[in-house]
Amino acid sequence: MRLPAPIPPCPSEDGPRRLDRLGGTHGTPSRWCAGGTSLPGGPMLLSPRDGLKVEVLGPLRAYAGDSELRLGPPKQRATFAILALRTGTVVTRDELVDGLWGASAPPTAVGSLHTYLSGLRRVLTGPSGDPPHPLTSSRRGYALRLDPARLDLTVAERLAAQARESRARQDLTSAVAAYDRALAHWHPGSALSGLPGPLAAEHRTWMSELRLSLLLERAESLLSLGRPELVAAQLPRHAAENPYHERLSALLMTALSRSGRTADALAHYHGLRRRLADDLGIDPTAELRALYESLLDDHPAGPAPLTVRPIRPAQLPQGVGRFVGRADAVRQVLDVARAPAPGASRIAMIVGVGGVGKTALAVHCGHQLADAYPDGQLYVNLRGFDPKRPADAPADVLHTLLTSLGAEAIPAAEEARIALWRSLVRDKRLLLVFDNAESADQLDGLLPGGGPSFTLVTSRNRLGGLAVRYSARRVTLSPFSATESLELLSEAIGGARVEEEATTARRLAELCGHLPLALRIVADQASAAPSRIADLVADLEDVRRRLDTLEIPGDKLASVRGALSCSYAKLHTEDAHAFRLLGLFPGGSIRPETAAALLDVPEPAATETLRSLAAQNLLEAAGDRYVIHDLTRIYAEEACRGGETAASRRRSLERVLRLHVRTLSRYRTSDEPPLPFTAEDGAAGREPPRLTDRQALVAWCARDWENLGPLVRTAQRIGCHDAAWQLTYLLFDYFCAAGRPQDWADTLRIGLRSAELIGNRRAEAALRNHLGVAHSRLGQHSIAVEQWEHGLRLAEEADDDTLRTSLLGNLAAALREGGDVPAALRHAERALALARRTGSVYHRSFCLDLLCQLHLEQGAFTRSRRYGVPGLAAARRCRDALLEANVLINLGLAERGLGDAAAAERCFQEALALYVPNGDRPHEALALAELAGIRRPAGTGPAQERPTEAGTREGAVPSGLLAAPGADDPLPVPAGRGAASAGVRPLR
Repeated sequence: MRLPAPIPPCPSEDGPRRLDRLGGTHGTPSRWCAGGTSLPGGPMLLSPRDGLKVEVLGPLRAYAGDSELRLGPPKQRATFAILALRTGTVVTRDELVDGLWGASAPPTAVGSLHTYLSGLRRVLTGPSGDPPHPLTSSRRGYALRLDPARLDLTVAERLAAQARESRARQDLTSAVAAYDRALAHWHPGSALSGLPGPLAAEHRTWMSELRLSLLLERAESLLSLGRPELVAAQLPRHAAENPYHERLSALLMTALSRSGRTADALAHYHGLRRRLADDLGIDPTAELRALYESLLDDHPAGPAPLTVRPIRPAQLPQGVGRFVGRADAVRQVLDVARAPAPGASRIAMIVGVGGVGKTALAVHCGHQLADAYPDGQLYVNLRGFDPKRPADAPADVLHTLLTSLGAEAIPAAEEARIALWRSLVRDKRLLLVFDNAESADQLDGLLPGGGPSFTLVTSRNRLGGLAVRYSARRVTLSPFSATESLELLSEAIGGARVEEEATTARRLAELCGHLPLALRIVADQASAAPSRIADLVADLEDVRRRLDTLEIPGDKLASVRGALSCSYAKLHTEDAHAFRLLGLFPGGSIRPETAAALLDVPEPAATETLRSLAAQNLLEAAGDRYVIHDLTRIYAEEACRGGETAASRRRSLERVLRLHVRTLSRYRTSDEPPLPFTAEDGAAGREPPRLTDRQALVAWCARDWENLGPLVRTAQRIGCHDAAWQLTYLLFDYFCAAGRPQDWADTLRIGLRSAELIGNRRAEAALRNHLGVAHSRLGQHSIAVEQWEHGLRLAEEADDDTLRTSLLGNLAAALREGGDVPAALRHAERALALARRTGSVYHRSFCLDLLCQLHLEQGAFTRSRRYGVPGLAAARRCRDALLEANVLINLGLAERGLGDAAAAERCFQEALALYVPNGDRPHEALALAELAGIRRPAGTGPAQERPTEAGTREGAVPSGLLAAPGADDPLPVPAGRGAASAGVRPLR
């Protein structure tokens, strides 16, 4: 058999080779590998114990000793990559911006770059006593000092140069060995995969071309050594990745022919010729055609066909019995499978956390669709999250699929298997179920190239690649609803039993987090011992034993802990660290700014991490926050105890507590009494949310209450007693408006205990003041008075006039409600005197309002008005909307008592306008009642309708509000009316 000489390499490969600053050869991106300013003194290394090592021939990784460094979010990692590729030279700020964003750099690029560099500096900081920091800066720019021998790209290029020198000397054995060592430095996945920016894209292409060049040179050397079978086994995958590369095809055809597989060589040529003609409109080169003709002379019959034995597979597993719930998810899957449009995507992916029922749903839908796909159903468990073995390789899965369809001669190369698979299924109506997929890359070669088949995939990851590349429909599963959970339990252990123990069954479902796997485990346990439902609930109530209970002994896959551990084991180092720390957070959901404090990273990095964990279904995005389900949190906390030190765990929680204290303490009106403590700043550069007014503060607390209460309890549990009592103190405005006195009292007792434990008498007095208010709102006036009197004694010991004023004012209000008006007047007058002495406009306004109310209830309307007018002015001066509204209510009642209904109506309307936006529902109701009854004469029937706007304007008095004071009018205020019915807004 005669063969032509090998096709020569392209001119750039024939030309002289050069080594640039990166040690690279031809084709190196010159913009990044030439120029720059060399650093004096050569590379600065870390200590031998913590030597920095960097890998760029695959996903970017850096190591200090044996520990992988957490390089941060994608753009921070890309910054590190640029510096690593330019090691030993200074990279200017403009070059970094250009490499990260290119021409589309945003105005904030420089600020973001500084954040990334600061983050890298923290990552690269070693223990004290280490050599100087490897990341240096100067006026010219930044540099990463790294031993070139610790960068895989530099080492690979040095070995490539050795191989080429050996090849030039005709020492082909040494050349192949050097090529092998060079290629071994490439890691699975594309170079710098996942990194954004033009620099990463440019190097990704260049490194791919470098690798292919080395592979071809190695193949030529092996052919010269007479080892064509090695080349024939290696090159098909690369030929599939480079479908128009004629030099690669020529080498593969030569290797196949010399290995006795001329038919395969001819088939490869025909495929290449069709691609070139169909896609590019050209013919193969003359050299390639000559090679084909020479092969054809020795094999005129052409390639032998593959034999396929027709078979109709039916591989769907058994379903779970009676399928429960998931009506909407089933509908979504069936809609995709039955899409009438020929061009519509026929791929659906069911995603969710482990144990949520993805496989059960896929199998259920598969059985419903079986008749619609007459050519059969194929089912493969891809084992992407199997704890006992690695995920199945696509080549192995293809072998299984082809065997299932009756292929008798299965190619060895993965690319050939993909081609055969797609050819076999192109015109078939098959139902394909790929269960437990690890990634979109694992699935790429398994998908049909087109045709009427339907593909259903399940995964714990979001599989964004399938959605983007193939418009696959994502169906995300969450835990069951309460109704679905009870339905499953009824099906498993009997409906009569669930009805009989309905409360226990509901609690059982709650403790299982409504997770189908957990529900089936407890249903099995309950069925085995019919009298133990209450015992199961008791076991699950103990958080420390919950995951121990939710498992079937000896079966790791029938275990909630096992299911979650499989997902956790797949996390990258940074995400695993974040997941562990999220287990510490006691609240029901977390916002990015809180996660940033917990993880001690900038907020953009925290957001990226939360999104990453949500993409792996370990968190669930819910508006501006992320939810971690109860069982997942318990597992994360277990992992945290095993993977983080006690000191690290405490520091993380302290950062979160400081952030919340700072957030709640930021809103203060100009004349509010000073805080009884100094709010510490959070971590540098971490700004807490800005709450512009009391309305914003109350709304923020209402949204975050599921976190605030647990944070107070956590602060006390871990001994952060200052944070515990300070958070409790700062919730005053929220609880005043929320109308939740029992929750308030419970929270205050926690804060009070912390204040007592650290011996802070001022804090104890302040919290007893608030606790008195809470008990007053619970109708427990005697307990409230005890709290205020105790607080007064503590304030006297501390000689704190501000606290004394507040306690006396609240005590006077309580005595008024108890009917002891003379004692209330004495305390109120004393409080007013103290307020004038301290100069507090806020306290003076409160005391004037209280005296206005006390005289009002005695029928002394003129005296009441005399206190109310300056009280209103003081309230407006200190910009306290709710205090101003309280004074307006009392003034309105005084005006009504004096016979001026129009002025009274105006007061009530102004009060209502202040109550509504501030969320004070009790006083809002009071204002509405006064407006409704203002025109109804005493003793008549039901209140008339609330006056219309026109009627209000007709009877309104000018904005001066009040007529000249006169003698007290005998008109009484009806019993139960006035601020007494809703309670005076208390003092802090």
